[in-house]
Amino acid sequence: MLASARDLFAARGFGAVSMRDVAADAGVSHPTVRNLFGSMDALLDAVVTDSEADLQEALEGRTLDLDLIDVIARAGRDIPGYVELFTVLAGAATLPEHPAHERFRVRDAEFQALGARMLQDARDRGELPADLDIPGEARRLNAAWDGLQVISRYLPEEVDVPDALAHRIARLRGRAPTVGPFADVEPLPISTMLAEEPADEAGYAVGRRRRADIIDQSTTIFARDGYHGASLRDIAGAVGVNASTLLHHFGSKEALLAAVLAHRDAAMAAREADGDDDPVRLLRELGAAASRDARTQPGLISIYAVLSTEAVAPSHPAHAYFQDRFARAIRMFENVLQRAAARGATRPDVDPHAEAIELTALWDGLQLQWGYDADAVDIGRELDAHLAGVLREGVGRDGAARDGAARDGAAATDSD
Repeated sequence: MLASARDLFAARGFGAVSMRDVAADAGVSHPTVRNLFGSMDALLDAVVTDSEADLQEALEGRTLDLDLIDVIARAGRDIPGYVELFTVLAGAATLPEHPAHERFRVRDAEFQALGARMLQDARDRGELPADLDIPGEARRLNAAWDGLQVISRYLPEEVDVPDALAHRIARLRGRAPTVGPFADVEPLPISTMLAEEPADEAGYAVGRRRRADIIDQSTTIFARDGYHGASLRDIAGAVGVNASTLLHHFGSKEALLAAVLAHRDAAMAAREADGDDDPVRLLRELGAAASRDARTQPGLISIYAVLSTEAVAPSHPAHAYFQDRFARAIRMFENVLQRAAARGATRPDVDPHAEAIELTALWDGLQLQWGYDADAVDIGRELDAHLAGVLREGVGRDGAARDGAARDGAAATDSD
């Protein structure tokens, strides 16, 4: 029963699974499941506990050092259903009303504490810089790890979690190889990673307003319940229409989800339409943009966190959307980083492709952490702290070199 529940939660998310579903998949009666677990919340707790026990068993007797990160990542990857389960639950559990919210909030804090102990030990042994921000680096390491697990479910051929974490640790230790030089390339704006929203010019004004209202209410309900857990009846009730009216405007639940995601991207694209294409300035301003999103559009962050994790199952109607979006985001950030590297603005051990994956993962993971504890997590500040280790010292917010640092860096890279 636990195995059936784990597989169903991983495929659909918790909200879309019932005890009858678990009973049918396990080949037992519904009363048997109900008598053993009592409630769906208790069943979820048992599944999470059982899966975490598998990981603990794999780590038994291991030494607490930075090399343990690779061991944990590989063990989690090799336990059947482990990454799938925790990826799907990670997004849904950002919502305060989710039954696993407190458990995942505590779990996130515990993993950060574990990371801090490993980093502190490595710093004490001289493996890491003496001025390393241990709590901040532990937070960012944990966030990047979460984000990498999500992205790896969409782009398994491109993103390997243990390898990406090993690259991050190598850079912290100062052991990553020098890369480059890099040629300048044509810029790709941030809007490259965003879907275009179809123009809504057909019909009467009242119909366009109704469509906009449906999208707004659907955004709220999808963010709260996920795609599988949300019903057209709930959405129609929130809008004040019947389900047939809803289907008249969008045709299907899948089409409605696509409209919600396209609307989210259109809102971001409008904000970035007049953005500067200077690569260093863009990197310097990412943190401010993320902080603004968290302050002004928390609902859009919530729906992204819930749906991007729920849709890791290939059968999910939004899977192709997020697969394409992650691929485009990595391509866009790689373009920005390569252009910055060509100007000598990045550190010599920064590989644009590897860093593009890490930056995308970090941003996504920080959004999950923000969902667990918004008061404790400043997404923009953490992105700024990370990028301070990507850009060379002496490169200003406006992208200009200070005291010739970036020009000297470019010359050094060329001589390498």
